[in-house]
Amino acid sequence: MSPSRTALTAYAGVLASIVAAVLTLTAPVPAMSLIGTLTLACVPAGAAVMCWIDSGENVAQAALTLILSLTAFSLASAVMIWVAAWHPRALLVLAAASVVSCLARLRRADGR
Repeated sequence: MSPSRTALTAYAGVLASIVAAVLTLTAPVPAMSLIGTLTLACVPAGAAVMCWIDSGENVAQAALTLILSLTAFSLASAVMIWVAAWHPRALLVLAAASVVSCLARLRRADGR
């Protein structure tokens, strides 16, 4: 039995959130920090939502995850710029929220 799209999205969200946080906070070179930030922009926020919604197709699931992540990241960045409180590390809240949502989804799928 293969895992469902929503479970795979949840696993991807947890993994991407952890990788993004580690690379963003502890990368020894700026290029690795950039990779962490791009990962943060492209996966966690969308995975937090799409792990609960099955789109019906693998490509659609991945595309919706990407679109939702980029939208959430952009909105959060714009708000911080508008209120003159730019703190890039505050965007790691998206990663934390993703881990919580994705783990809740996985736990619910296990029937616990």
